[in-house]
Amino acid sequence: MEVTQWAPRHTDMHWGETEERLGLALPEDYKRLAATFGKGLFSDFLQILSVAPGGAFDLSTAWRSLSADAPAEGEDPLYAPYRIHQPGQGGLIPWGFSQTEGEYYWLAGGEAADTWPIVTRGRGYRAWRQVDMSTPEFIYRVVADPEFEPFSIAALVPDPFFAPAPESAF
Repeated sequence: MEVTQWAPRHTDMHWGETEERLGLALPEDYKRLAATFGKGLFSDFLQILSVAPGGAFDLSTAWRSLSADAPAEGEDPLYAPYRIHQPGQGGLIPWGFSQTEGEYYWLAGGEAADTWPIVTRGRGYRAWRQVDMSTPEFIYRVVADPEFEPFSIAALVPDPFFAPAPESAF
């Protein structure tokens, strides 16, 4: 909040249906982040998904869209060596996207949600990269840490900010 000069919104988000569809609980720090900021973009670059049923910012809708195209068994060529999460099996769960084709996922597995690594790929680093840190720390470093390569946009946008999504995006 401090680096973006953002006043907390404390948006009431009902995660029950999303977590029920996924068959697991999402990281608590991520849910607090989503409730604090609401729907929108960090530095007009990084979009986080949350609860916005049917909208462009809805995690459940994004996940269902990706999982609908995933093969029932075997390797998924679009996400190899990973697979999109299926309840009871683990895998990639999308939590955000960037304006430069960056894709941000958690690698959900048997361990506690707050320990899931972030797995990402994007323009300039097409190969998958795994980052072992929380979602809020990852976002902070993307927008504020110029040495967080290849993910950082801090040199391009020296004053990080958060722009709420227009109501039509919900």
